[in-house]
Amino acid sequence: MYHCKLPMDRAIRVALIGAGGNGAQMAAGIAQISVALQARGGLPLVVYIYDDDRVSHANVGRQLFSPADVGRFKSDVIVERTNWFYGFNWSSIPERVGKNSRLDQIDIFVTAVDTAKSRVDIEKAVFFNAYHTKYLLDVGNRTQSGQVVLGAYCNGVYELPTLRLLFPEINDENFNEQDQGPSCSLAEALQKQDLFVNRDVTTGALHILWDVISKRNIEVHGAFTSLETMRRSPLKVDRQTWLRMNPNIEEFLTPAA
Repeated sequence: MYHCKLPMDRAIRVALIGAGGNGAQMAAGIAQISVALQARGGLPLVVYIYDDDRVSHANVGRQLFSPADVGRFKSDVIVERTNWFYGFNWSSIPERVGKNSRLDQIDIFVTAVDTAKSRVDIEKAVFFNAYHTKYLLDVGNRTQSGQVVLGAYCNGVYELPTLRLLFPEINDENFNEQDQGPSCSLAEALQKQDLFVNRDVTTGALHILWDVISKRNIEVHGAFTSLETMRRSPLKVDRQTWLRMNPNIEEFLTPAA
């Protein structure tokens, strides 16, 4: 069991990094979470969406964009649509996250990016000078499978390991990952990722995020999904499980009680 250290006296601030296949699905779910919090008498989430990518014709149909969105920044489209629909005041930041980004006031980061290098760079940026607990929920996928991992970090140690700690091979500059680069058409994009893999992996991510925000106590901080086998395997908050995944992880974690 892990107890989440989120603010009780103000709105929770969330930064969604990436507004494409997984990111747009996450944005829709985060909006639902915000509405649910208000229905329970709480404050709505304060949300910032980062993405310097523009909508292409290949995005229409597989991602949550229309032909009229082509050429616009993805973050602008998602934020404008969500604010209009729910009356929110979300912010669009059409740029990449880096060490110079103003991230110190963010409580939860949700990453929905395409490459291992981006994941590593973002983690280093968002946890830089973290003097209160910050959360990083990574959402990623391949053709028919995906993973979700929630990490937590404060003052130089990890309270929950991130994807980068559990799978240290992604730190290698020569790490070989599936190419999910730009596609010229929807048909080509579907050869790289199944039509509903984003929806499948983000369902688990949103459930974890909802538990973190609403219950504050979690027993599962990740999941591995497969459309091919129709299976979902939980990643439990369990030190022995983490050690089996990475025998060298102990030095990065909060000392065991």
